[in-house]
Amino acid sequence: MRNAFKTLAALIPLIVVEPGCSEDGGSAEGSGAAGTAGSGIPSSGGTGAVGGAASTGGAGSDGVGGAAGTGGDTVPAGGSAVTGGSAGSPATGGAPGLGGSDAAGGAPSMGGTNAAGGTPSAGGAEAAGGNPSAGGEDASGGTPAAGGEDASGGTPAAGGEDASGGAAGGGAAGSGGGTSDRTGCKRGVAYGYHSEADMQALSAGVSWWYNWATEPDAAVRSGAYLDFGVEYVPMIWGSSFDVNTAVSQIPPEAEYLLGFNEPNFFSQANVSASEAASLWPQVEQIATQRGLTLVSPAVNFCGGGCHDTDPFNYLHEFIDQCTGCQIDAIAIHIYVGCNAGGDNHAQWLINHVETYKSEFTRPLWLTEFACDDAATMEEQRQFMVDAVTYLENEPQIARYAWFAGRADNMQNVDLLGADGQLTVLGDTYVNLPHNAACEL
Repeated sequence: MRNAFKTLAALIPLIVVEPGCSEDGGSAEGSGAAGTAGSGIPSSGGTGAVGGAASTGGAGSDGVGGAAGTGGDTVPAGGSAVTGGSAGSPATGGAPGLGGSDAAGGAPSMGGTNAAGGTPSAGGAEAAGGNPSAGGEDASGGTPAAGGEDASGGTPAAGGEDASGGAAGGGAAGSGGGTSDRTGCKRGVAYGYHSEADMQALSAGVSWWYNWATEPDAAVRSGAYLDFGVEYVPMIWGSSFDVNTAVSQIPPEAEYLLGFNEPNFFSQANVSASEAASLWPQVEQIATQRGLTLVSPAVNFCGGGCHDTDPFNYLHEFIDQCTGCQIDAIAIHIYVGCNAGGDNHAQWLINHVETYKSEFTRPLWLTEFACDDAATMEEQRQFMVDAVTYLENEPQIARYAWFAGRADNMQNVDLLGADGQLTVLGDTYVNLPHNAACEL
């Protein structure tokens, strides 16, 4: 479906957030407010997804539309977050229906969007145009700072445009990693400020991570992540990248390469679908020289300041214009509310994934997700349990990554507390059951 709201009944409510880029240190991204979306690299909370307006029609039911729109990434150090988008107004006609979420733009977002030019703070995302910590600039279109790539990992099924493909395999432990077979493992984390102690704490249940950059976080760049069997996956964040530099920075054990970070947002990678298609052959050069499986640009719903508010439209246009391009898997971001009004706290996330499945046959990488309106850690934990249970058992989901290790733009999402210490949420994430192919 090219229109995000053709199947809104299945998507109620849409809360989409922008990615949180973390550079060498990695920045966290946040969820956005309803209404207009938009976030910085990851600015803390952009505005909500577009199309959230309640559909007129049945009184007494929520208008088909977006719940709180997720939008922004965390703000980089130095850059203060701008206030997020204004909350959308409730749908006309009737009490809330399924989930009782607001229509017209959705619930208010958490946090603001990135300030332009700010440097990412620890755990925060970069602002549009901001320089990432320790390393390359993560300016809008710029390359994130130090970041590395992961160790071995399974290969997603190759495919032509929307070519069929089985789920991409999870990454196996890199050299020096643990003794368990991680080939079928999916679980990862989007975060870029790891210490060796953090990496060790997460490694019991997390098999890969990325930090919106082309080389690993500085504190683990010596290869400590390999010792713990955690794979690093590099990313080409935006349009300002150099092929030779990227090739030289990507670690030798890398097996995957992620594409542009929320390019449909002006405050993120800020690359139109047609421009992304014209740049993609250069991204392919990097993948070819390093023998990497290539994952598409990561898209999200956007309510304002966008090349395209609808991620489905953006991806279809990108794929249609990128004739003969290597696109082995599709990357997506999903931020939704914690309570869908039924027994399954992650039902809205599930609805989004099911829609992506109906649009694309390639393997899906959910490279950022969280509940963006959790009032308590327990509410977030309940959402996580239902989301991870679904993701582990959904064949087309090749990999998924929680946002984030630590975040300063969203409440109750941190997997890590003090250095090397898991929060209650982190302990849950690490210890939830894996699919049968993963031996963690």
